[in-house]
This record gives sequence, C-alpha cells and structure tokens, in this order.
Amino acid sequence: MQKYLIAMLLVVALASCAPTNKGVHKKKEIASEYGHLETREKSVNAADKIFIGKSGASFYYDNRLWSVKNESVSKIDFSARRFTNAHIFLYDENIQMTEIYKKLVEHYKMKDAKLIESEFINVNNSVVIFNKIEGMINRREVSILSYGFSENMRTIITHCFIYKSMLRSETEHEIIEFLNGFAAAG
Repeated sequence: MQKYLIAMLLVVALASCAPTNKGVHKKKEIASEYGHLETREKSVNAADKIFIGKSGASFYYDNRLWSVKNESVSKIDFSARRFTNAHIFLYDENIQMTEIYKKLVEHYKMKDAKLIESEFINVNNSVVIFNKIEGMINRREVSILSYGFSENMRTIITHCFIYKSMLRSETEHEIIEFLNGFAAAG
C-alpha cells in the first residue's frame, strides 16, 4: 500500500513540474461551454465587405445576390431577391443574447410572435445566437431569421425577413448563407 501511495505522489509531483505554454500566444478561443457549437463560415462568394457602424465588426456579402441600399451608423439595409428584406441593426447597449430576438419583435411591431428556433452557433470564430421568429407584420405572416451578437456595450442583429409563404428550404439556405457573412471585431 505504501508503494502505491509513494508512486502516486511521485506521479503528481512530476506532473506539476511539466512545462506549460503560458508564454505562447494563442488565438482567441471560444468559451469552453460553447465548444460544441455548430461552426459556420462566410461563403467564398461573399467577397464584398461593409463595416457595421463604428463597432469594429464587418459583414461580407455576395454582390451578385445582395447590394447595400442604405447605410447609416445604426442600420444597414440590403436590396435582395426572392422577396427577402435584409438588414443589420446596431444598438449601443449590451442586450443578453437570449433576449435579442425581442428587439426584432419590438422593432417590427410583430403580432403573435413565436420564437420557433433559437441556438448558439459559431460564425467566423464568434459565438452568435441564431433565431427564427414567426409572426404577423402588417397583417402578413412573416418569418425572420437572424444572428444576434452582443459584447461590451453593443449589440448587432443581422437578419432577413420574408413572407412565410415564400420561405422554402432553398430560400432559407440562401438567407443563412447571407447571414454567415457576419464577422465580429477580432
């Protein structure tokens, strides 16, 4: 029994003397509790870039499918096809990520809004929340797909809304590919 105890203490002592990599510069990693997240990256066709206000974040898009219609410090509007409306909102406040969808419901004055899907994902090495909301805007059923990001004193919501009857799987895929252009400041 003493031999085992001595051997175990020797292993613990040797392990504590092992070299560490404290001096090595590491790439910013995602918090360990989010390590299992689905990873998404911008499309290779998303070559055009626009900066999101003064947040330091940027957005990449494919100018064959999308074009910037209006740009201000707090909002970017895109012209899109397939009856999709695309926008980026920038708020100078830190909103809890699980509450970000409520800003869209409030902004569009959605009636009967339902959060259909909500999950954290890793987009271009940043943790964002993906939300899918359904509800009524101006007596029309719509679906909103969004990425929300909040850090320090800023919140960015990249989203598209489309009439629910127009949302097909290929359209949803195209919208998500568009949303994947979000890149938080590194």
